Amino acid sequence: MNSTRRVRHMDSGAVSVLATTYVLSLISLIMLNVSFNPLKATLVFMLMLFNALSLTKVHLRLISRPRPLDYALLIINLLPYSYLLYIKYGLLGVTPSIGLLLIFVIETLRGKGRGAVANVAGTVLMASVYLPWYIMMGGSLHPVVFYIDIVWLTYHAFSSTYVEGKLPFRLIKPWVSSLVWFTPLVLVTYVVIGYLDTSVYYFIPLIEPTIRAIHALWEDKLNPNEVRLRIRRIGWGGLAESLLLLLLLVLILLQLKALLPLG
Repeated sequence: MNSTRRVRHMDSGAVSVLATTYVLSLISLIMLNVSFNPLKATLVFMLMLFNALSLTKVHLRLISRPRPLDYALLIINLLPYSYLLYIKYGLLGVTPSIGLLLIFVIETLRGKGRGAVANVAGTVLMASVYLPWYIMMGGSLHPVVFYIDIVWLTYHAFSSTYVEGKLPFRLIKPWVSSLVWFTPLVLVTYVVIGYLDTSVYYFIPLIEPTIRAIHALWEDKLNPNEVRLRIRRIGWGGLAESLLLLLLLVLILLQLKALLPLG
């Protein structure tokens, strides 16, 4: 009974990452481009639904008792993204996702599909489709797109590493998530200073995760007796924080659209 609840929790988490990532991609497309193709947006939405409904089940099968059908379904899920290899910016958009997929597959083949590395890679992999979906919907690249992509991926890497670090049966500690958050901030700062207008509002979405990352430096693991309750709370809190980050990034897009003649 407990394992069934845990599976449902993992599935809902995956669906929420994919859904919020699609919303962010769509809003970025509308805000940063003059033209909007409803057909492409609809096709990507259908791809998101297909990924959300099937990939979570495939993931659970691959890390337990994979069947040939599971491998076939995984390939079917990945095939639409091959379109990116034939259009402008395609390779740029798909490279991070390929790397994360390779990490997940390697860990699964090593029998560590339920391990911390595979779980983190899988979560960030789902968040990494922000840029592929944006490109597939016809979006043109802008420095703020790279800024959002880096922040979005780093946040999900930080959050998933934090959860893994809190589990008493994992070797990693909560402070590892702090390193995961702070290290890419150098790249974020470079993008803001080098390609954007260095306005303070680009750093506002970073405040809340940074405070949590600082606090995680001295946090301990959960007591084994309270794991189920506390992890559920952490999960709901993570969803709320993800939605807050989404809102702040959308506000940046609104501000940018008001200031610059984008298209």
